[in-house]
Amino acid sequence: MRLKAVLASAGIVAVGVLGVAGPASAAPLEANNKQVEVSAPLAVPPPPAPGQCGPYFTITTSGATATVRECRPNSTTIYVNGDVTDTDSDGQCAQVYASYNVYTGTDYSPTACPKGTKKSFTLPTRNGTDAYIYLWEV
Repeated sequence: MRLKAVLASAGIVAVGVLGVAGPASAAPLEANNKQVEVSAPLAVPPPPAPGQCGPYFTITTSGATATVRECRPNSTTIYVNGDVTDTDSDGQCAQVYASYNVYTGTDYSPTACPKGTKKSFTLPTRNGTDAYIYLWEV
């Protein structure tokens, strides 16, 4: 069984294969000229089996939260869906983006702002078997 983790650096919270992005720091970092809280790693489930969607899980930053899951329509494709919410009146918007283990591009959710705004999204289906999901404030 492969473990995944929520990893944070430079104000971005990422979900990916444990060890790919390196260790996370619990100290605040400077991002976009603002202090951004960085969270510690959190275990999450591996990608779902073909033909299934995985469970929803929540990732957070100091000013945003997202509830996301991976879905695999078949053995060669994957997509991400969920919602993203701005939780802080800091002038930034919350956004989820995803990269993949096969497809080389990046997909972005709509931005959610101001504080309290929640946006639901489904990213396009892409070639791959695993998505790396990030939450950031832009």
